[in-house]
Amino acid sequence: MAEMDQGIKRLIQTHPVDMLALAVPGAQFLSPLQVDVATEPQLVLDTLLRVRYHGIECAVDNEAEARPHAEIGRRLFEYGSRASIVTGLPIFSAVLWLERGGAPAPSPYELRADDRLLATWHFTGIEVYRLRAEELIEQGPAALLPLVPFTDGGKELATIERAALTVKERAPAQDVQELEALLAVFATRVFDTDVILTLMRRLFMSTEIIGQSALYQEALAQGKADGLRDAALTALRGRFGELPADLAQAVTHASAEQIQDVLAHIGTDTLEQARARLGL
Repeated sequence: MAEMDQGIKRLIQTHPVDMLALAVPGAQFLSPLQVDVATEPQLVLDTLLRVRYHGIECAVDNEAEARPHAEIGRRLFEYGSRASIVTGLPIFSAVLWLERGGAPAPSPYELRADDRLLATWHFTGIEVYRLRAEELIEQGPAALLPLVPFTDGGKELATIERAALTVKERAPAQDVQELEALLAVFATRVFDTDVILTLMRRLFMSTEIIGQSALYQEALAQGKADGLRDAALTALRGRFGELPADLAQAVTHASAEQIQDVLAHIGTDTLEQARARLGL
């Protein structure tokens, strides 16, 4: 999923106005903000954008998740409250859920101690998989068309082709190559890479640009790393049973080298030794 994260971050960074229309309608984009908001513990947001909303300067934290999950409310609360302290700005929180596979967490997130409500955090959840591909292609801004493979009706090759052609027709000339590259990378979530490259060649798109792009190369490398992480989680659960949440989270963010080290010692390590290899 990391290559999708990087792609979504890139999309938000290069086309913040169009992405804000999904997350905070009415917000006027001003500038990007630093996403590393603390060191103890370190929290790095996907994207943080300075905006003006109804005349008030604010910031928008945009996060992207593969599938809905219950923990996102707590994470957005931690990110948003910390970002507000660091920037001194009110924070809007929004999350893009890209694929089906869980119940979206309800807003607001509530922090409780038994019967006492201590804090609430409101956020906007955008179920990209519920957006209609046809409506996005016909009415949406060109900058959002790379999201088509995640949308309802977007998993048809003909629909991907329509999205690519619409990018060529509607996007500013300087944006076409990058938007098509993002569309191609996201489409490989649904179709084999060779299928997408063949489609792009047929549309007279330079597949050399895709192949040489840092995002595409990262996607290939990340696919291998994701396979290693899945193998490590399976092996660790087979040896130790259900894993502590922090250990499972560490595996999903570990480097390929760390995962290979864990797998090499899976038969002899104790749980604490495995944790140490992952920096815990």
